Amino acid sequence: MKGSQSVKQQSKAEFNKSLENIIEVRDLSVGYHGEDGFVTIIEGLNLNIRRNIIFGIAGESGSGKSTLAAAIFRNVKYPGEISGGGVLFDGVEIGSLKRGELRRMRGGRFSYIPQAAMNSLNPVKRIGDQFQDILMAHDLDPESNADKVRESISMVRLDENVLNMFPHELSGGMRQRVVISMALLLKPEAVILDEPTTGLDVLVEHEMLRDLKTIQQNLNLTMIFITHDLSILFQMADEIAIMYGGELVEQGPYSELLRSSANPYTYLLLESMPRIGSSRKGFAKMKGGQNDFTAQLKGCKFSPRCPYSMPDCRERHPDLRKTSTANHYYRCHRYPEWKPANA
Repeated sequence: MKGSQSVKQQSKAEFNKSLENIIEVRDLSVGYHGEDGFVTIIEGLNLNIRRNIIFGIAGESGSGKSTLAAAIFRNVKYPGEISGGGVLFDGVEIGSLKRGELRRMRGGRFSYIPQAAMNSLNPVKRIGDQFQDILMAHDLDPESNADKVRESISMVRLDENVLNMFPHELSGGMRQRVVISMALLLKPEAVILDEPTTGLDVLVEHEMLRDLKTIQQNLNLTMIFITHDLSILFQMADEIAIMYGGELVEQGPYSELLRSSANPYTYLLLESMPRIGSSRKGFAKMKGGQNDFTAQLKGCKFSPRCPYSMPDCRERHPDLRKTSTANHYYRCHRYPEWKPANA
């Protein structure tokens, strides 16, 4: 493994450049209470997210993406529980904030758009009234801040007349734009978007992604964009983290992952993406599904499905390591030996 080193061996200054990072996840562990006791989904996860970029998080359904997003936003609800570690936002531990401080930060400096975001709209309230609720929750007078609402609606290319409408009177794409507008109303520094285009048709999705990219650049936002669709992230993201079995298996600049993935899971995800002019017979296939989180695997969590695994992969859990390229991390015992000649 020439040119690589364990993240644990890196100097603190190298891995924790606080001035560059708006979000720092430190030894985060999250799980859920169930009939058979507490099951850990994420254990000891570390992650830095730099300011003013689009940071993508990808992986199959069940990989822990949404659990991570909720934990970063400090929005894990029972039966979920953050069992260890913490998250710093701009150097401040979110878990240490008092209820009022946390409320002011959420929606103010840091926003969150959950999955099925359209369902977060109140069906019996006009859109304009729901904007007013947000302003009042942050001790802002709706009348004197009406310009903020109009500006936010305009930013997502909606007409002001939507403010007088009920959610059911809007199309799916328009409702999604309203939810995004609400999340950006108070000009946050960072926003989490968890599968924000789910349920939209291809054309509407394309327009939404284009507009989100423009908004991010205009506002110098940090966007954490979560999806199971890698093709979306390669359109949007500056950096990408790949999750499998509740842990990061690879992270780096999107161009580096696309050109030279270091983890077999990332490679197989990329190979499985449809390409124009390619026969479906040529697509790589990944057997099986995500591991049962109740199963205690000693080795690499992907090894039961990995076509490149060796017996040792099932016995030793791989650390997150760094390639010779800046900011490119991976988790694999066999890199670079596993890589096919054309990879």
